[in-house]
Amino acid sequence: IVCCTALLVLVADLFVAQGVKKLLGWLAIAGLIAGMFAVYNTPDGLAFGNRSFVNDQFAMYFKYLFLGIGVLVIVSSMDYLANRTTHHGEYYFVLLLVIMGTMFMVSAGELISLYVSLEMLSVGSYVLVAYLRTRQGIEGGIKYLLFGAFCSAVLLYGIGIIYGMTGTTEIKGIGEFLSQGDKGCALPLGLAFILAGFGFKIACIPFHFWVPEAYEGAPVPITAFLASASKAASFAVFIRVFMEGFSGIKQEWTMALIVLCILTMAIGNLSAIPQTNIKRLLAYSSIGHAGYLLIGLVIGTVNGLSAVMFYLLVYALATLGIFMVIAIISKRIGTDEIEGYEGMSKRSPFLCLCMLICLASLAGLPPLAGFMGKFYLFAYAVHAGYIYLAVIGFIFSTISVYYYFRILKSMYFMEAKDESIISFSLLLRVVLILIMLGLFLIGILPQSFISLAIESVPKWY
Repeated sequence: IVCCTALLVLVADLFVAQGVKKLLGWLAIAGLIAGMFAVYNTPDGLAFGNRSFVNDQFAMYFKYLFLGIGVLVIVSSMDYLANRTTHHGEYYFVLLLVIMGTMFMVSAGELISLYVSLEMLSVGSYVLVAYLRTRQGIEGGIKYLLFGAFCSAVLLYGIGIIYGMTGTTEIKGIGEFLSQGDKGCALPLGLAFILAGFGFKIACIPFHFWVPEAYEGAPVPITAFLASASKAASFAVFIRVFMEGFSGIKQEWTMALIVLCILTMAIGNLSAIPQTNIKRLLAYSSIGHAGYLLIGLVIGTVNGLSAVMFYLLVYALATLGIFMVIAIISKRIGTDEIEGYEGMSKRSPFLCLCMLICLASLAGLPPLAGFMGKFYLFAYAVHAGYIYLAVIGFIFSTISVYYYFRILKSMYFMEAKDESIISFSLLLRVVLILIMLGLFLIGILPQSFISLAIESVPKWY
């Protein structure tokens, strides 16, 4: 359904007048909503009789998340693209194919199909980052492409080594082979290459160098997509490969993951402090959040994995809210520098309130959803004996409050250079209200959401 919608949008673009290009966005949204109904009506099982495409509760949880993120990104894009490009059809076409790539990723139960779906996500993302052809966008796209190509080759080399050792590319088969104890001397090398390949996609240290430039140069809705859907898809694949395929040798990679986790939290949060561009600040913040999420993978229990899945939901919601506000404001003020937000509370109190709530959620302040996301991660870490990871995570989470509230200081406590009112559509206002209500609802009543995540943890666990 998503693929056919993408093709339909591309063809419809030929017949839609320039003044009503928003119709293409609505067509794309209709396709994504239809995709949600199709996911709901799809039974669990193997699509082609083998494990190249697995449909289970774990995959369905993330497919709903990706389709929901896609709807919000397109809603934001319809307003953002209005005066920036005439090529709307191609934009929605590529975006829908990228969303399809994320859906294939979470259903891939075999390494070759996983690699192909990962490339579907990556290649489309390179195009979307540089889509507006600005100098920063092209620079970000090229850096993303070069790092992506290198890490893609590293990942494929690791897959080759693992296949050579185990004789299978099925993730379940790899897990069964390694659980027998016949590990082989090449295993650490293959494991290291696969870890590096996935490290690039989840943007952990030291595979993060593409993130600030790609986030800064991309159109704001695409930055939101990279920070939410792309990260969620990468963590979902990470969980499936390492917990199903490599769970028999968990002690071999846990220490490496702990080191990556601590470095990612530290460098991500500390590097965000001096940033003056709001998109670069949020890029380093995204790296810091990848560090928090790695805590759940280190724990490696049902509780730890459910905490990761719950955190990805609340993180995506807050991130999309922030970038929707940035898209509205940047279209009016023409800059993404934090100083451009000075006195914004006089120009649009509603947008500033939305930014306040979403940033407070990312910082982990109660009673918002972000607080519960971090609470579950840190509480399960303590319960599993990783007290030091919970303490380090809490310290850097506290540090993040400082740089998030630098944005709010600029909005609420600085004098406005221009006091003209910022207007925007009723649709965007309604969507932002729903996002704020969602953050409060999940924060106050998290039980049903964490229960859903626990039920969606793969049955092989």
